[in-house]
Amino acid sequence: MVSVEGVAALTWTTAAAAGCKRRMASPVGAGRLGGEAKLRKLVGCDEGGHMYECHRYAWTERRLKCSTSPDRKFASRRMALLYVAKMNSASLQTYLQECGKQWHDLCKDTGIHAVQPNKPFDLEGFLDLPDDVLDQYGSAVGSALTVNKAPQGSIYRFTAVPLATTDVEELVRILEA
Repeated sequence: MVSVEGVAALTWTTAAAAGCKRRMASPVGAGRLGGEAKLRKLVGCDEGGHMYECHRYAWTERRLKCSTSPDRKFASRRMALLYVAKMNSASLQTYLQECGKQWHDLCKDTGIHAVQPNKPFDLEGFLDLPDDVLDQYGSAVGSALTVNKAPQGSIYRFTAVPLATTDVEELVRILEA
């Protein structure tokens, strides 16, 4: 599994401080992924202004005990989408092992609860998927646990958190006043 924290350091350049987009500094894990092109597929391009916070909803004893807890935070939506897809897939695979079933026993290609692509998360195969497909996959795989009434499990989701920061011009106005 690729460690997202170690993949690249996102830094703000002087231009970013003036309101421009972030750029990636030297890609620490680009070699592990197979190059900077794959690293760009992992991070994606984001308009900025948001951080993406993941939450883990976990339950046991057929949902008699459940909780939602904060998990990781990501600098781009694509990073959060990949993480949610991976974690929900891993959670479903754990349930499949517990109940002795196969992926295709619970996840169907068609119908209201269809999963596309209908397979466990695979980094190489999923890096090329567009964001909307990753979003649908993460939701569908998470829903498979609910639809099949897993007695325990975890579902991951994320929300965009606005980064309401003061830009350089506003700071200058404050300091000059």
